[in-house]
Amino acid sequence: MDRKMVRMDRNELAAQTAQRVADEIKARGVKVSWLCEQTGIPRVTLHRRLTGQTPFNLSELDRIATALHVSTTELLVAA
Repeated sequence: MDRKMVRMDRNELAAQTAQRVADEIKARGVKVSWLCEQTGIPRVTLHRRLTGQTPFNLSELDRIATALHVSTTELLVAA
């Protein structure tokens, strides 16, 4: 597999993960500001992640999953 293909796959996974997190935020009826407080993730960082500008790292996904009462795996598997 060439590098361009791998990069597209990573970008797609990042976008799908961001969408999954956004869907969970909406489903739980919480505000992004609340999630920032609960996770310690700065608002600007969370915004960049949710808009797909930069991918989530595993630590961030773990903290988000804990705050939303879902497993980290659920955030990734759905993506």
